[in-house]
Amino acid sequence: MVQKKSFRIIASVVAVVLAFGAAAILLARTGGDASTAAGTGTVANAPDASSTKGTGSLSRLFPVTPDGNGSSYGTYSAAANVASTSSSWVNKYYPKQAAARQTSGVPASSYWAVLIGINDYSGSTASNVGSRQDAESLSSYLQKLGWRSDHILLLRDLPATASHIVDAIRWLASKTDGSSTVVFHYAGHENWRPSSTEDGGKEVAIWAADNRLIYEKTLGRELGRVRASHMWLDFATCRAAGFDEPGMVKSGRVLTYSSTKTEFSYEDPSLHHSVFGWFSVVQGMSGRHADANRDGRVTVEEAFAYAKNRVADYTNNAQHPVIVDKAGGKMYLTIAKPKPKPTSSSTSPHPVPSSTGPKTCVVVCF
Repeated sequence: MVQKKSFRIIASVVAVVLAFGAAAILLARTGGDASTAAGTGTVANAPDASSTKGTGSLSRLFPVTPDGNGSSYGTYSAAANVASTSSSWVNKYYPKQAAARQTSGVPASSYWAVLIGINDYSGSTASNVGSRQDAESLSSYLQKLGWRSDHILLLRDLPATASHIVDAIRWLASKTDGSSTVVFHYAGHENWRPSSTEDGGKEVAIWAADNRLIYEKTLGRELGRVRASHMWLDFATCRAAGFDEPGMVKSGRVLTYSSTKTEFSYEDPSLHHSVFGWFSVVQGMSGRHADANRDGRVTVEEAFAYAKNRVADYTNNAQHPVIVDKAGGKMYLTIAKPKPKPTSSSTSPHPVPSSTGPKTCVVVCF
């Protein structure tokens, strides 16, 4: 009896020692972060949504852009005049989006989005770790709200070349009108070239997957063609607030930027997103933590307000998001309810009630 009890005690001690040893090996292999080691995809050390303090530090955050002078890269110059609103590339690879239409009286048909997220770049350009996921998470969230999948053009990684990005924006411009609600999102590298006319002496550009740069003036001209009642433009990239050309900043639009004109933006490998995307889209919108007034809907402004200080705290004040709100109020992403159909009036001024059968009162709810 004593021998059996002693054996059980020894076995328990050995099991504990082995467990601690396994944990130590796991942490050593993951650099101290065992968040996805079990293959669950969950983020064990993600910041608590109820806290305003982040858990990150600059030592474990990667800048989205390897800083450099854009003059050494190719510049994409889209034709100023649009010869055709139809793109053979969109028609081939996004046939459902190419065929999609906006229909009067069908609210969901007036919601459109172009979402761009680039992790993988051609050549030796450094990869990102969360830009693609930012775009994917936003696409999933919009579809949960009722946005149609064929009204969303999601452009990821290597196919997100400069010409394809411009084609996508022109697709957007061809589909929308003054009653549309529109989202344009870009997450990826940014670069710049010297300019005597821009703030800080830098003209910024989004860095396409084929290592060509679309400078802000070209981007502003293309986005300026998009018609909408409300439009949200979201930039998760370095020096994000530099994308402020007149074609982008217009009445009815809300622009959110992950950083100021002079700051880097950061990603966290353990979150698998950019820091700004994590707090604004994943926690703020999808998690509904940004729903400040508890009305069950998260506005773009609420999501930004939720993310702003959290991003600054998480990056040790290295990154400060910026907003420009020209929408004249709260911008909702939820699908508007259909307008009630007008009741038809009787042709007789004094309708004669039926003399037979039971009388039924019908209540119609909208």
